[in-house]
Amino acid sequence: MESVRNGRMLPRLSFGFRGAWVSMQRGGHRGRIPTAIRGVFVSSSNDGGFGVSMGTMFEVGAALLGACVGSFLNVVIWRLQQDEPSKRSLGGRSHCPHCGALIRWFDNIPIVSWLVLRARARCCRKPIAARYPLVEALTAGLFLVLAHWPPFGPVGSLAADGHLDVDPAGAAAFGLHAVFLSLLVALSFIDFDTQLLPDVLTKPGIAIGFAAGFWPGTAGMIPDDAALTPAMRGLLASVVGACAGGGVTWAIRAVGSHVFRREAMGFGDVKLMAMVGAFLGWQSALLTMFLGCIFGAVVGGLGALRGGSSQIPFGPYLAMGAVVAMFLRHPIVTFLFTTWPEWQRDSSAAPFVLGGTALVSLLLLFWLVRRARR
Repeated sequence: MESVRNGRMLPRLSFGFRGAWVSMQRGGHRGRIPTAIRGVFVSSSNDGGFGVSMGTMFEVGAALLGACVGSFLNVVIWRLQQDEPSKRSLGGRSHCPHCGALIRWFDNIPIVSWLVLRARARCCRKPIAARYPLVEALTAGLFLVLAHWPPFGPVGSLAADGHLDVDPAGAAAFGLHAVFLSLLVALSFIDFDTQLLPDVLTKPGIAIGFAAGFWPGTAGMIPDDAALTPAMRGLLASVVGACAGGGVTWAIRAVGSHVFRREAMGFGDVKLMAMVGAFLGWQSALLTMFLGCIFGAVVGGLGALRGGSSQIPFGPYLAMGAVVAMFLRHPIVTFLFTTWPEWQRDSSAAPFVLGGTALVSLLLLFWLVRRARR
C-alpha cells in the first residue's frame, strides 16, 4: 500500500487482523501474532487513526520511552559539564555523584526510584536532587504530547478491513522529532548550569536536522518546482531554515554586542537556532526567535522584580519557543496574520485596546529600569 505526503509516494506497512492469528504483511512476508494482542492494542473504532485503545497504548508507550530517555539525558547533562575528559564519556554505568558508588539498576528506574528512595541515595544517604525526576517527567510529557499531536502526521491508521497501516515517513518523523526534543531538554539544562551550549550536541543536531529534511521532510518543502525531487526540496527547506535561524540570531548577536559594548548573546545560541531551523524550517525558526524573546523577557522581568541576576541563559527560552512552534505554528501564524488583523479592522475598540496595552507595557518597562538602577 502507498500514501501521498507532500507530493511523495510513500510505502506503508500493513498489519492484518484476521481469524485466530494476526498476520503482518510487508512485501509478501508474513508473520503471526496471537489475536489476544488485538483486544489490548486495537479498538473496534475506525476514526482514521489508531483507534482509542491503540492510540492510548501508543501514547503510554511513548511516555514510558520518554522517561527512560530522560534518565539518559540526566547522564548527558551531568557528564558533559565535567572538566576532566574521562568523566565526559557517556559510556559506562552511572555512579553516585557524592560517593562514587555504582548505582544498581533497581535504583535507576525513572521517577519511581527517586520516590521509593525518598530522594536519598541508597549507598550514602545523601540527597538526590529533584532535577533528576523533573528531567525524566519533562521528557516523558514531551514524548506524550508528540504521540498525541504528531506535527508531521499520524504514525499509522486502522483501515476499515482491520489492517493497521504504518506510515514509514510518519514513524521516522516521530523518531526524529523525539531526538529533537531530547536535544532541547539536554541543552536547556546545561545552559541553565553553565550558560554554555556544547557543540557536541548542537552540531550533530544540525546534521540530524538536515537528514530529517531530506527524509521524511520535517522542514517542509521549497521551492514548488517539479524539476526537483521531493527529497531535494525537503533538504533545501532544511538548509534555508538553518541559515534563517542561525543567520537572524547571529545578526541580533552582532547588533546587541555593538550596542551594549559586550557580548549580548553566545555563539551557542546561533548554532541552537540553526539546529531548530534545520529540523522545523525557516518559518518555525523565526517564530521560535519571536517566542523565545517573549519568554526570556517575561522570566527576566520577573527575575528583576525578585532582585535576581540580570544575566539569564537564552537557550532554554529558545528551546521553549521551538517546542511551541513545532506543535502550534499553524494556529499562531493564523492568529497573528489573519485573525488579529481582521479583528483590528472590524472592531471599533481595537485602537483603545492596543493603546492601553502599549501604555501599560511602557510604564512597566520604566518601572523595571528604575528598579534595576537602585
